[in-house]
Parts: sequence; C-alpha cells; structure tokens
Amino acid sequence: MAGGMKRLAKDTAIYGLSSIIGRFLNWMLVPMYTRVLESTGEYGIVANLYAYTALFVVLLTYGMETGFFRFINTKEEREPMRVYASTFYSVAFTSSLFIGLILLFVNPVSSALGYDTNPEYVGMMGCIVAVDDFCCIPFAYLRYKNRPIRFAGLKLLSIFFNIFLNLFFLIICPKIHISHPEWISWFYKPDYGFGYIFISNVFTTAITFLLHHISSPT
Repeated sequence: MAGGMKRLAKDTAIYGLSSIIGRFLNWMLVPMYTRVLESTGEYGIVANLYAYTALFVVLLTYGMETGFFRFINTKEEREPMRVYASTFYSVAFTSSLFIGLILLFVNPVSSALGYDTNPEYVGMMGCIVAVDDFCCIPFAYLRYKNRPIRFAGLKLLSIFFNIFLNLFFLIICPKIHISHPEWISWFYKPDYGFGYIFISNVFTTAITFLLHHISSPT
C-alpha cells in the first residue's frame, strides 16, 4: 500500500511538473514576441488566434479523454484496447473532419475572423488543433500504462523544439539575413514577421504527429 502511494505521488509529480515547466517555458516566449514584433497589434493577432486554438482543442476532444479513463478503469471492461480504439478513432475522425473543413473553407473562415489577407494563418491553426487533438488519446494511454517519464519526455521535447524554432526564425534568421542573406533567402522572408510563430508551431505539431506512435499501445 505504501509503495503504491509512493509511486502514485511520484508519477503525479512528473505529470504535473512537465505541465508546469511547459507552461513556464511558453510564457518565457512572450517577452521575446513583444520585443521582436514590430507592433503590439501583431502580437494581438498571435494571441487572438491562439485563443481560438485553445477553444477548439477543448471542443474537439468533447470529453473523450475523460471518458477514456472512466471506461478503461472499470472492472467490467475486459478489453482495454477496445476502449482505446473507440476513443482514438472517434477523436481522429472528428479532427480529420475539422481540418478538412477548415482547409476547404479557409478563405471564408479567414474573412469572418478578419484575416482575409493571410488565410494561411487560419489554415495553420487548424492543422495545429487537429494534430493536438489527434495525439491526446495516445498521451492518455501513456498515463493509463503508468509511463510518466515517456509522457513528460514527449511533451517537453515538443516544447523545446517549438522554442528552438521560434528563436531560429525570430532571432537568428534576421541576423543572418543582415550579414549573409544568400544563406537563407531560399526559405526565409524577413517581411513575414510573426507568421513564423505559426510556422514554428506547425513544425512542432508535425514532429509530435510523427512521434505519436511512441505513445501508442505496444
């Protein structure tokens, strides 16, 4: 009993610490954004789109993560993989449907949100939402299997990768463009500005998507 409580406390601390560290590291990007971006209006666009992202991530999981833990831990459930498959494919279907609709109607959606000049922002945010939701059940399965180290490692890896890309596009690339523009002219456009924040997040979610099989049942 004592050993079980000790393990529970340890695992809970790892899950909680990874979330706290992740939020803190992302918060540390805010001073850089406000210093690097040309105006507060630009950062306002970033904050506004991320607010929509947070909202849709919650809506598109529609409680399936909680339902996963509710049913997979019942004594009556003899086939935990059936619960995993049901929740995973349900969320995967709705996430795929969401990104399909966003990409199909990206221009009218962008106009309705006031971003008609940059519809790619809305498209990128849609991809981020879909992938985050797609990966939520595999990460929940890691918690069910009591693998806090792998869970925290994958979470923190994606966060550090996102921070690296933000620093690369917003700090390093502008300096290289001044001294040796020919080195990065094939992919870097200095006037794109805060758009690289979204690009960084898209690359991060792509890496998470590629690594999601690590957190899938084995």
